[in-house]
Amino acid sequence: MSSTPLKLLLAVLTALGFLTGCEGKHSNTMFPSVEISQLSSTKELAAYEGGKVTGAEFNRFLAVEGFLNPDAPLNDTSYRKELLRQLVMQKILISHLKTSDKVQKQVEDMWKQIKRSYDEDTRKQGYEVLNIRSSDVTNQLTNQFKLEEYFRKQIMSDELTAYYKRIENDLTRVSFTQLAFSTLHDAAAAAAELQKGTSLQDVQKKYADVQTVSKIENADNLKLSSLSPSFIDVLKKQHIGESSEPIKMGKVYYILILKQKDKKTESEVKEEMMKELVLNHINRYIQDQLPRFHVTFNLR
Repeated sequence: MSSTPLKLLLAVLTALGFLTGCEGKHSNTMFPSVEISQLSSTKELAAYEGGKVTGAEFNRFLAVEGFLNPDAPLNDTSYRKELLRQLVMQKILISHLKTSDKVQKQVEDMWKQIKRSYDEDTRKQGYEVLNIRSSDVTNQLTNQFKLEEYFRKQIMSDELTAYYKRIENDLTRVSFTQLAFSTLHDAAAAAAELQKGTSLQDVQKKYADVQTVSKIENADNLKLSSLSPSFIDVLKKQHIGESSEPIKMGKVYYILILKQKDKKTESEVKEEMMKELVLNHINRYIQDQLPRFHVTFNLR
């Protein structure tokens, strides 16, 4: 699991990724134990306007995270601090949120996935090691899905479209033939011949004596975003079968002939974008809104 704050903020999404990535039931899962020496039931780990987080609450929150994601570094201080911030946010918001039919269905579906991933003995082992009950898992899943629903409702279509435009190079894959020349004169001449219909093979033969680099075998099905900016600018506008004008990179002049271009549509990646934007909204809430509640943390 990532240790960056953004990826720690919605435990249920991480859990979904972990559990849905598992095939079949697992009987040898090693659940992490939670070191609770500083998480006594009376200790106040965080306080904010209108409430607090006790050690017992946070211990249970950590334990459920460990059940959903056995790889979670539950005893890592940085990890704990980020999850404590998440729990404070959850407590502030959750009292105003209702459990919709959609959330209830998501919790039920999640439990089906848990049972497909953990057999009954493994689940019992998890409850025993982590000192939790199935109801603790259900409650936390419900809270997390309620938070997700809350932030999803804040994401409008224009935000989705703007985000899609920012990542469209990651969603586009291209295959192309690349020719390289040491001089602009040769590159321009070859480009002119290709554009008037001369075959690639004939152009390659003609310029073999000036060490033209022919087809690059690994220029197939590449992410557009992985290429140099000058190549991206050309390939985004290019049509299948077209050859480009010479592109200078360093001391070399390149001609690109586009063979294939595939770009996922906004509707195809809507759900993935929504998940990322939910995480972005949560991160912004924690960074921008939590300070308004004058939160103090006592976790060391």
